[in-house]
Amino acid sequence: MRPLNRPFTMGQLLTLRPDTVTVLIYGKRYDIPVSVSEHQLLTAIAKDEIVLLPVNFERTRLLLDIPDTSPQLERELNEFTDTTEPVTDLLKEGV
Repeated sequence: MRPLNRPFTMGQLLTLRPDTVTVLIYGKRYDIPVSVSEHQLLTAIAKDEIVLLPVNFERTRLLLDIPDTSPQLERELNEFTDTTEPVTDLLKEGV
């Protein structure tokens, strides 16, 4: 598992190509290289309407192995919701 000693942010998946994914972070597009296994995972989840992906602060790589119990992940995801219910509760409900 990658350490979480650096800040990260969430990016919205825009396009997926065999070797890169384009994400939108605060209105700006970033092309991030992906491995074969990351591409397979993203292909499976890209069918959803909106897919948010954790991206390192430098916007150069995905951080797909952050535990869902991370308080930092919860803070980042809560920025994208318009509800007072914690986003981790919504994820558990499958919303």
